[in-house]
Amino acid sequence: MVAVLALDVGEFEVGLVSTFLTLPFLLIGLPAGVWVDRLRRRRILAFCQLARSVILISIPLCWWADLLSIWQLYATVLLFGSCNVFFDVAYQSYLPSLVGRDKVLEGNAKLVGVQQVFAVGGPSLGGQVVALLTAPVSFVVTSVGLAVASISIFRIRTVEKAPVRRPESRMLKDVAAGLRLVWRNARILAIAGSTAWLNVTSYAVYTVTMLFLARTLDLSPALIGLFLSVSGVGGLLGSFFSKRISEKFGPGPAMWLILLIGSPFALVLPFVDSGWSLWVAACANGFTAFMTVVYNVTQVSCTQALTPDEYLGRVNATMRFLTWSVMPAGSMLGGAVAGWLGSREALLVCAAAGCLAFLPILLSPLRGMRKFPSLSDENDAAPEDPEGAVARG
Repeated sequence: MVAVLALDVGEFEVGLVSTFLTLPFLLIGLPAGVWVDRLRRRRILAFCQLARSVILISIPLCWWADLLSIWQLYATVLLFGSCNVFFDVAYQSYLPSLVGRDKVLEGNAKLVGVQQVFAVGGPSLGGQVVALLTAPVSFVVTSVGLAVASISIFRIRTVEKAPVRRPESRMLKDVAAGLRLVWRNARILAIAGSTAWLNVTSYAVYTVTMLFLARTLDLSPALIGLFLSVSGVGGLLGSFFSKRISEKFGPGPAMWLILLIGSPFALVLPFVDSGWSLWVAACANGFTAFMTVVYNVTQVSCTQALTPDEYLGRVNATMRFLTWSVMPAGSMLGGAVAGWLGSREALLVCAAAGCLAFLPILLSPLRGMRKFPSLSDENDAAPEDPEGAVARG
């Protein structure tokens, strides 16, 4: 909204904002996993939240000084995205040691539940703050929130086991170990395929959605925030039901079925206008958000269950690299297609492409998996093993 409303840039430049936000997953995603395995993860989490708070405050400061430009916005989101890389890899690697491997599904569901509570109220509140303070100044609120988050993480009292670094450990060798473990496990590889396709199409859709709501439908920031909040209710419900759905159908069927059923709901938005049908589309997007949360909770828990503790950082980083490094391409694609066809037509094309995300899991050993796998089920060997005997599942 800063790019669209405050700087009034074109569709492609708006797409580049999202591109720079996710580009660090491509640039530093794999080395980040090695560092997460070498350092205490709680400290990484706290530092990243504090750094993000400082980075975001630069936007209102530059706005007040009349120095804010699209290039400064690109630089800010690039630095912010770099902190996102370390935070996301570290928190997914920290969770199993914090709650125990037998509770990773419940732990992920509760974490996502908290996120979705604020996903419902946050956009609506954000829209009101943007309307009141302008888009750049609204980042003051977010900056303060991130500082509070950093303090909260520092207050975790659970003693974290110190990581053990082998004398022969080298960056390239450790990166290769994570890549090899993912490549040689057919189940994890299938998750990577479906998640990557879901992410590239979702980011294309999200980029075009902001253009569609702000320019084609000419909605106010407050109405855009309300639209996103209504959609976010589906994500909140997904966090409540993800554990139950996964246990009822099995994690494998739950993943591909929810993608198959939920993705077509994103096709509703391109056909609406600014009247009552807009809220039908918001509800449809809510079901898509429900689908995304159920899928993400299940696939993250499945990956954690299949990965030894000492490799969680590298495997999570590898998965982030494979599945999030495509997001910049999705953002650029969405902006480019919107500039070529128009935002309404671009929404339809990108949402239709997203309906294929279920195929990698359907065509893999995950298709009929009725219970969460364990490391012993997979007969995993250490990735450093020269024979590389990591089971293909």
